[in-house]
Amino acid sequence: MPTKNKLKLGLDIGKINHIISRKVDAAVIKAIDDNLTVAQAYTIDFIILEGEDKDIFQKDLEKGLDLKRCSISLMLNNMEKNGLIQRVPVAEDARLKKIVLTDKSHKLYEKISTAINSVEDRLIKEITEDELKVFYKVLDKIRNNLD
Repeated sequence: MPTKNKLKLGLDIGKINHIISRKVDAAVIKAIDDNLTVAQAYTIDFIILEGEDKDIFQKDLEKGLDLKRCSISLMLNNMEKNGLIQRVPVAEDARLKKIVLTDKSHKLYEKISTAINSVEDRLIKEITEDELKVFYKVLDKIRNNLD
């Protein structure tokens, strides 16, 4: 395959990622309180989705949201100050603090989830289950090629 097509594929993925991010960000901003940032909204979403069956720690947020330790730390400090999270020590290791959402965050999650789902629904409009399966299979191959 010519080099030009490989470069175009990367650029096209980057462009579509940018478009999706703008749409999701706009939907989330429209749905949430002015005191909440988009990054905080994504953090709440991540904690709810990933924390159903396990505790969530700062390192999980760093990896899952692909943000640096200092960025996550600053955001969590602000979220704690605004009553969105609590940092709770775990019995096994007092140095570890799991991130727990407050009732305030759980209430905001409904708005966040609705906003994200509205964009997700638009993304898959007129795409069949089989097409989505192939798409995810190709995405996994691309991701593995980059590891």
